[in-house]
Amino acid sequence: MCSLPMARYYTIKDADQKALYLRGDQLLVGDPSVDNCCAEKICILPNRGLDRTKVPIFLGIQGGRRCLACVETGEGPTLQLEDVNIEDLYKGGEEATRFTFFQRSLGSAFRLEAAAWPGWFLCGPAEPQQPVQLVKESEPLARTEFYFEQSR
Repeated sequence: MCSLPMARYYTIKDADQKALYLRGDQLLVGDPSVDNCCAEKICILPNRGLDRTKVPIFLGIQGGRRCLACVETGEGPTLQLEDVNIEDLYKGGEEATRFTFFQRSLGSAFRLEAAAWPGWFLCGPAEPQQPVQLVKESEPLARTEFYFEQSR
């Protein structure tokens, strides 16, 4: 678990109340009561190196030992989990923009925009047990709204 006092843990769910969970090296979306999975407690810390008004955050998985990152592929950015400690990112241990998401409020929901790729958002799949991904803002029917439930 992350030892920094400002770290907060959340269960993140999509609009259908399906939770993010880890399976292998992928962050998937599913219903824990149906899909034989356990909602992942996501550790969140701010990126102090970017504009605070945009609410830049890091998303740590497995107690903050791995972080969600955006990486370039030939077809645009994609998501991957990397073995980077969230505390090291918070302390400025390395170039951190690709690990950063801007948390945009939409009422009680949030959208998470990739700081390194403006206009690209974290998106839940239409089908359960599929990985989260990045989509362009203009993508029709994109499932980009998430709900954060504080966890312990």
